[in-house]
Amino acid sequence: MDELDLNLISILRSDGRRSVSDLATDLKVSRATVRSRMERLTGSGEILGFTAVLRDDWRDLPVRAIMLVEIAGRNTDPVTRTLSAMTEIRAIHSTNGKWDLVLEIATHDLASFDEVLNRIRMIEGIASSETNLLLSTRKSPAGAGRARQD
Repeated sequence: MDELDLNLISILRSDGRRSVSDLATDLKVSRATVRSRMERLTGSGEILGFTAVLRDDWRDLPVRAIMLVEIAGRNTDPVTRTLSAMTEIRAIHSTNGKWDLVLEIATHDLASFDEVLNRIRMIEGIASSETNLLLSTRKSPAGAGRARQD
């Protein structure tokens, strides 16, 4: 995957219903280019499908974590684009202090979680990271789902 593919995936993850015309405008390429990239990404299995994300989706992903990421040099944009294409990363926040990014990660099980951590750590431009598993939710924002009942 190249930078255009990563940008396309990032936009689709935010709004999978975007029209090809809008995607082409955002990416500054032709509609034919967007169409062929989407066909190639779905044909190769990189994009498995398009779906609606529901408020309760977090319940189906019980392994949740916060990862703090330090980025080397001026790699914030390419690192963020690569991270945005990863479906397990539910949110990316910029922050201040030692850490440059805060990632919200969710997976089905610990084996998947371990694989995601390894993929993230292999991204060029990531200098270091610290990860904390979320054990339970005691309070969440209104409308963001309910606390887990363990």
